[in-house]
Amino acid sequence: MNIANLSFSALPAISVPFRYFISANVFLILAALLILFAGEPLGLSRWQPMMLAVTHLFTLGFVSMVMMGAIYQFLPVIGGVGIANVSTVATVSHSLHTLGTLALTWNFILPSTLAQIIAMSALGIGFTGYIFSVIQVLVKKLSQGQTIIGIRLAMLSLIFVVLLGLLFIAQSYLIPYVDIRFIADKNYTDLHALLGGFGWAGLLILAVSLQIIPMFHVTPSFPKWLAKYLPAMLVLLLLLLFVFKPNSVAGQFVIAFVLVLYSVYNVAFLKLFKQRKRKVVDTSVSFWQFAGVSFLALVCLYFFPDAFYQQVFAGNKALLLSALFIYFYLVSIIEAMLLKITPFLTYTHLQNLCLADFSAMSFLPHMHELLLKKHGQVLFKLHLVSCFFLLLTMAATGYYFLFALALLAEFSWLLFLITRSLYLYRICLAKIKNNPL
Repeated sequence: MNIANLSFSALPAISVPFRYFISANVFLILAALLILFAGEPLGLSRWQPMMLAVTHLFTLGFVSMVMMGAIYQFLPVIGGVGIANVSTVATVSHSLHTLGTLALTWNFILPSTLAQIIAMSALGIGFTGYIFSVIQVLVKKLSQGQTIIGIRLAMLSLIFVVLLGLLFIAQSYLIPYVDIRFIADKNYTDLHALLGGFGWAGLLILAVSLQIIPMFHVTPSFPKWLAKYLPAMLVLLLLLLFVFKPNSVAGQFVIAFVLVLYSVYNVAFLKLFKQRKRKVVDTSVSFWQFAGVSFLALVCLYFFPDAFYQQVFAGNKALLLSALFIYFYLVSIIEAMLLKITPFLTYTHLQNLCLADFSAMSFLPHMHELLLKKHGQVLFKLHLVSCFFLLLTMAATGYYFLFALALLAEFSWLLFLITRSLYLYRICLAKIKNNPL
């Protein structure tokens, strides 16, 4: 990792990423309440309307919300160039993303023409503006090449995910004018999910981790061959699924290859954590390790015979693997990142203010004060409890309320940690501004 090329002087206002981080937690609190309301039928099928609503609250409301908020910070730090008019872009895209996600959730639960139009318009305009603003930066010649290339490929995947998603919403309006009956094929729904999970979220995690794992955890760098070739190979394989449909024999082979390649990445970062130079207790590392081991277990489960799923999980193989990937893997890694990014951003913004007035350095809190270690440990324990009850619910849907309560507790706590860090930032900011010297 070339840490010398990282820049922390051009960060956008702290309100830019924090509005995304806070909203993401609110969406999962809403998901917990929906699970409580939906009851046992929620786990019967991935196509059940309430299940679709909850799934999109996780993927669109939480995963994408955090990823998009983080990119505002990563680009100026990693690439040295930030998004132009970032406050305006963030305000508009975040507002439309929030409105569109709520409308889409509403439409899944209570189908409505108005909800469809709001969801399609808000998400379409919001994502278009966001993607265009990010691409304006990514097309420039930037430092930290492999990470930037990975982010470019993740954004390419996001474009396909958004286009497919908008077609799903708009198909009833467009079919009389444009022949898009193909979009009703469940293969395209699977492709939408695969590109979103492995292309958009998975690749962005891979790309960013090339920098943040060595930087935050004092590990060796990732192998150069992995950083250089793995992201492009993954995108090419995912795009092949437009030719070899996911449910075909060839498509299943492609998916298996994607899983194997991601396993290589997971084994790589697990090995790096074993080699870290600072062997202190770190909850963020626990989240990463839990995610990596969970993914390797998921890959093994993928190759289990269908009879196993019939006996243990009522035949819901796709639903089980999707739940494990989203919650055990993506959510775990995002929480690991938030435990590091939240105090780091708060501290860095305050430090930048103090550089203009060195006498204010006395007001600068220690980074560990911004997010206490014991608070992070509580979050990890809550996450383990949620994961256990999710598995239990997948095997016996009558326990859904335990998972919902655990989910509610976990993300209420994470919301508290983020807002606490922001509150401490406001207190320190007021002291710095009122410094009489």
